[in-house]
Amino acid sequence: MSIEAHTQPSDDLCVARVPLFQGLTHAQQLEVAGFARTVHLDALDQAYAAGSDMSQLMVVHTGNVKILRTSVTGHEQVLRVLGPGDFIGESAFLTGAQPDHTAQALVRTELCVFRHADLGRLIEKHPSIGLRMLQGVIKRLDDTEARLASIVSGNLSSRLADYLISLPGKPGPQGAIEVVLPLAKKDVASLLSTTPESLSRQLRRLTDSGVISQHGQGQITIIDVATLSALSHPAAHR
Repeated sequence: MSIEAHTQPSDDLCVARVPLFQGLTHAQQLEVAGFARTVHLDALDQAYAAGSDMSQLMVVHTGNVKILRTSVTGHEQVLRVLGPGDFIGESAFLTGAQPDHTAQALVRTELCVFRHADLGRLIEKHPSIGLRMLQGVIKRLDDTEARLASIVSGNLSSRLADYLISLPGKPGPQGAIEVVLPLAKKDVASLLSTTPESLSRQLRRLTDSGVISQHGQGQITIIDVATLSALSHPAAHR
């Protein structure tokens, strides 16, 4: 892990990518960026560990960060994956509690980091930051509730479809969408609260039915977007 002073050009501000700061003018974003320091993580580096002092807000500028919790038996449960524009550390800022999870870089990652003391002063000066932070926390809670409901229902096909649709994609031939799994399949299985074997079976079923096609290194083409969307929200298609 390496840390350096904030030196980003004005047209590539970390804060400009984050919904948390998008209510600010460009001049105000420049002001906020002055409080940030840049942290570089290599793949598998930890941004922080469970139980550590978390007196800072971390914003993902580039790369991906995996949030995971480890049980007393050593089992790892992936909670979510953060991409550019996502942030962590707001819970510790609001409650002062130490994290019960670990944040680990999946690839070479750049973070913009704000000390909680600086963040508090920024919120006092720009209340919209606090409002957008609250909106972000509420969205995360809503996503968690939806995921729990899907787990209780036992509907793995719905969880997998929703996950695939949520991945950043690029247009493919004949209306297809090409996505890449940001995690190893065992970690995707953990994120979806299932086993690697069950995940492989579901992927194979989607492939056999022509909904998706699978390629090397986690590359997936969503061929039938409408069908996958229907699987993602089955109640809306009854």
